[in-house]
This record gives sequence, C-alpha cells and structure tokens, in this order.
Amino acid sequence: MHEAALAESILSIALDTAKKHGAKKILEIGLKIGDMAGVEVESLNLSFDVFKKDTIAENATLKINRIPIEAVCNKCGKSFAVERYNFFCPECDGILILKSGRELLVDFVDFD
Repeated sequence: MHEAALAESILSIALDTAKKHGAKKILEIGLKIGDMAGVEVESLNLSFDVFKKDTIAENATLKINRIPIEAVCNKCGKSFAVERYNFFCPECDGILILKSGRELLVDFVDFD
C-alpha cells in the first residue's frame, strides 16, 4: 500500500514548509494527482489521518485536484483526452504523447 508512504511524505513536506515559515498550525494541503498516478484517494486520506495525529497538521485536510489524462498526437498534432488508456489517435491512428495525468505533487500548504 504505497498510499501510506505517500501520506507520510506529504505530511513531511507540509511540516517542513510550515517550520520554515514559523507556522503553528497547518490548515490544508493542496495536492495535484494525475489520473495515471495510481493513487487511491480514499486510502491516501485514511493514511494521512493516521500520520497527522499529534502534529501541527492534526486538523488539516487534503484538497485534491485530480488531473485528467491528456495527450497530443505525434502525427497530426491534435490534442485529446485519453480514455481507457488508449494511446492511439482517434483521428489518424498516430501515437499519443502524454501531456498530463501523471502528476503527483504538493501544490500548496495553507497554515496559520
């Protein structure tokens, strides 16, 4: 279950950021998670709830922004939302090059 390791890393990043700014309380942590990142959001939230206990992030929430899978055709140049992991262009059968959908990053830490 890699969500536990992710939750621990996210909390570490947030705590380090808060410490650098002298924050006493973390309110919210914003994440960007691509649809291809392989993250089970419910498990991530549950794991985060365990790790945040007895820290300045104890009452913090995760705000998750899901990033859809989008690609551009290497042959005709058209952009498409990728459906069912089909990476062939529906227009010309060219190969689609991924533009988004693999993101996994801490976007912001809101603290007091």
